[in-house]
Amino acid sequence: MNLKRQASASPLVPANHAVSTQQPHPPPGRASATPELVPAAPWRNVPRERPNARQWWQRLLADTSVPRWLPTRWRHPAAGYVLVVLLQVVVAVITRLLVEFVPTYAFPGVVDILAVTLVALRLGTGPGLFAALVGLGLEETVVLPVRRFDGQDTTGDLIEGMLFLAVGITISLVAGATEQSRRRAVNERAEAQAHELAAMHQTQVRMDEFLATASHDLRSPLTATMGSIGIAARRFERLAAAVLPRTPDLADQVAAARRSLDETSRSVDRLARLVALLFDLSRVRTGQLELHRRPCDLAEVVREQVEALRLAHPQRTIALQPGAAGPVPVVADADRIGQVVTNYLSNALKYSPADQPVAVRVAVAGAEARVAVADHGPGLPQREHDRIWQAFCRAEGVRGSGSGLGLGLHICKTIVAAHGGQVGVASAVGQGSTFWFTLPLAEASS
Repeated sequence: MNLKRQASASPLVPANHAVSTQQPHPPPGRASATPELVPAAPWRNVPRERPNARQWWQRLLADTSVPRWLPTRWRHPAAGYVLVVLLQVVVAVITRLLVEFVPTYAFPGVVDILAVTLVALRLGTGPGLFAALVGLGLEETVVLPVRRFDGQDTTGDLIEGMLFLAVGITISLVAGATEQSRRRAVNERAEAQAHELAAMHQTQVRMDEFLATASHDLRSPLTATMGSIGIAARRFERLAAAVLPRTPDLADQVAAARRSLDETSRSVDRLARLVALLFDLSRVRTGQLELHRRPCDLAEVVREQVEALRLAHPQRTIALQPGAAGPVPVVADADRIGQVVTNYLSNALKYSPADQPVAVRVAVAGAEARVAVADHGPGLPQREHDRIWQAFCRAEGVRGSGSGLGLGLHICKTIVAAHGGQVGVASAVGQGSTFWFTLPLAEASS
């Protein structure tokens, strides 16, 4: 009894609160059969922040579409509400004329409902609600006074006005929800496209990094391989010169070994050119293509490349046609411009028949120097004239176009553009092709 009296008189428990009887705590290691009662937190009335007039106005503007036929300086959401007022004034005038001159016209709110529907579908929720309110006000002040003046009962008109307001609000809300869904779908589609473009850009960046790393890492072993093949070729020639006089029976084996060594050298040279193209492409993509410009004679640069290819292809005819009377001074990177000329000539030799010549011409026209390489190949269709200058693009439907990476012309265009020149091609199917490029003369470039 004393313990109960002390418990009831304890100052830790308020007098108006009932004391809950709980089960004693179970010993360690045994789960409690009765869960403990956790007192609930007292309920608090948290006031919600109500949007002010400015926030309501911003919401209405967000749900408002602006007609595209408006001038650019007038494309503001507030212009939609001005258009609503003008439209409802016209509707009110038409409705009044119908009420005055058509006695059987019993539904003056029909035109207003059509106008509200049009506004809600074209401009959004805010203008639709505004159109319903303006239409109801104009109907009460412009249309109904005519019916009251004629002594007609306006009770039905009042009901019709309330119905018109309810229908206008419903149409506006439904149209607004539809427009929001459409905008949400458009935004999601735009976000998906943005993510896709970002992923493609990231993939392109990684591919460029891979090309730069791979081409750079392959150049050193290729250089060593080419040097080793050159040393092996010289040693083989000395060994053959020493062995063949004593053992002429080995002439066939020596010739076969020489052919194998020559084929290996050509394959390594081809691989080295591909690696060089990849290395140049990586520099073009990253904007690190280096140009060492200095005054030079473009005619002499072209002549050197023609002589080099004549030595490499002694069975082919490469004609250097007379063009410029004297030197053609330009400020350019001679090695890079020679690379462009070599690419043009190599393509011409590749695609034209072996018994047909390739013509090269250097000319001066105004403040520009022009180099043109003409062949008698299969020619290019008109749709390929611009596409062949893109990276990894090869001409479709042209014999021999399946080989290569499709990088040479793209790199040529980049090199010439970096010098301030232009590239182009004049070609037709069955009539050959003439690839050309221009460079500004030294006087013009200076």
